[in-house]
Formats: sequence, structure tokens, C-alpha cells
Amino acid sequence: MVQLTSNSIHWSNVGNRAKSTKQNSTEVNGPGLSSGLPLEFQNRLAEMLDDSTLAAVVASFDVEKNTPFRINTLLATPQEVVADLRQEGMEPHAVDWCDHAFWVPPDSRDRLTRSTVAMNSKIYVQGLSSVLATLILDPQPGEWNLDLAAAPGGKSSHIVARMQNQGKLSVVEPVRKRMFRLADNLKRLGSQISRTYLMDGRKVGQKVPDRFDRVMLDAPCSSEARMRTSDPKTTQFWSLRKIREQSRKQLGLIESAFQSLKPGGTLLYCTCSFAPEENEAIVSALLDRHEGAAVLLEPDLPIENWQPGLSSYGEMEFHETIGRCRRILPNSLFDAFFMAKILKP
Repeated sequence: MVQLTSNSIHWSNVGNRAKSTKQNSTEVNGPGLSSGLPLEFQNRLAEMLDDSTLAAVVASFDVEKNTPFRINTLLATPQEVVADLRQEGMEPHAVDWCDHAFWVPPDSRDRLTRSTVAMNSKIYVQGLSSVLATLILDPQPGEWNLDLAAAPGGKSSHIVARMQNQGKLSVVEPVRKRMFRLADNLKRLGSQISRTYLMDGRKVGQKVPDRFDRVMLDAPCSSEARMRTSDPKTTQFWSLRKIREQSRKQLGLIESAFQSLKPGGTLLYCTCSFAPEENEAIVSALLDRHEGAAVLLEPDLPIENWQPGLSSYGEMEFHETIGRCRRILPNSLFDAFFMAKILKP
């Protein structure tokens, strides 16, 4: 298991499990083998998914995705944007569970990104999994909230819009170049309540404990959801070593995020990785360390393409409530995504 101690954060059998998986890297234990994906990655998927789900998930990496986007309600209304796009020859499709989210087919992507509404920051091209994450966090006007790993700013700007530019949003990014891009994006998108900080998110909880009403932590990860069989560059850097490296960072970030929450506050931890070492193991470690002081909530997702958190993976056994996590399964509209909503009572 992953263990969090009072003085430091330790990595133990999560790394051991990742190493042991390598022994089985020559077989895929299910249908849907794809020559464009790392074989070892597919072996791991086969341990997490049933045969029919595995085939659909593997096939999704071959699919040319539709292009979802979000109306920037700080600067425009959905009705206004839809009318403008129709004038430019596009027919946006509504997302039935979100009145400010739409999508266009792949052949309209270039026209969308060059459209007048895009140039005027009235829309933001953003995956529906990310849009859903902000809705699950449910930020409210007047709160003081935090986005702990924020660049390039899609979720941050959505949080500001949901807060109706009322309250405060602290935004953290450790890489200088990305931080300046993040600050520029938030200004361009109409944020009046965000303040950007160049710092390591793992230090925030110690600096400002019990400060924020809600925290968004879309943690740096192995980015498995972004792999595409049509682009070898997206798969060539995948490795178990990368998963282990990201998991160490994630342990520090989730602990910092939880420390920074007010009592009664809510944390949404998410990644775009399938790896249990980056998902269930990280959340389980936090719950074990803060037993009774961290409560995993069960979000009600308005979609069908999801499965609950895994109770175990290989030699790892997770917290008894870990099934309340949600793993969004990829398709033509959604990228793979993991989320855990955690309450500090």
C-alpha cells in the first residue's frame, strides 16, 4: 500500500506492483489488441476492464474525436455563441447535461478554433471530462477556492465562471513559462477574481492550512488518456517508470490539497490516467492517513460511460470506500478520466 506518515510521504508497494507487471508484458488478456498502443499498457487495461469494455476502450484510441467546447459565460451566452457559429457555417451539438457545453464533428475543428467567437474568447475548447469535473466540484459565488495544478487554465476559468466572478480563486503553477501563460489565459477569458502563484503545489497546505472552501487538483500524471494510435509521439514516452514518478508527486499534492481545505471543504482529485497507482492508490493513501477526517463522497454522474473505483489491483488492496471514485471511460466525446470527491468534515 501507499503510506502517508505525519512527517513525510513514502512510496512502497505501489512501485513494487508496477515493477512486477512487467513480467506479463508479452500477452494481452482480452480482445481488442492494438498495434498502435504499448503492449504493456494494454496488459494493464486487461486487468482493470472486462472483455467488452476493454475492446471499446482500446478502440477509442483509434477514433478521430469530436471537438467539445464550453461557452465562456463570463463573456457570452450560449444562445449568442450558437447563433454566431451557425452564421459561420457550423452546427454545434448540445450536451444534454450541461447547458453551456457543445461539440462539433472532427471536420469542423479548424473552423471552430478560427471562428470569431474563439478569437474573442467566448468559447474554450475543452474535453467534456474536464467540464464535468468542475461541475462535480460545484464552486459557488463568494467562496475562496483553489486550483492547485492549474495550467493552462481551462478548469480555472470554468471555476471562475461558475463563481460568477464573485469571491476569490487562487491558482498555482510551478513552471514559470506555464504560469505566465495561465495568467494571460485567465485575463483573456475575463477572470476578475483569480490570483496566480508560481510555486510547488506540495507546499501550499503547509503555508495556508484550512484556507479554501473547495480545491481542484487535476494532478500531473502519465497522461494515458492523451495517447493516440495515429500519433506515435503520444505513446513513445509511456512507461511504468513514469507512472511511479508521477505517483510520488501526486502523493504530495493530494496531502497538500487536503491540508489547505477548510473544515467542511471539498477536494476534487482527478487525473487523465488509467493507472491505479496514480488514482485509487493515491486516494486510498489519503483516506488511510486521515481515517475519519477525510470522507470519500459518491458523485452522481449524468453519463453512462463510467465505472466505480477498483477495490484492488494486483497486490494492492484499497480503502473500503474506494468504489465511490469514478473512472470515466473514453469514447468519441470523452477522454479517459479519473475523479475522487473528498470531504473534510
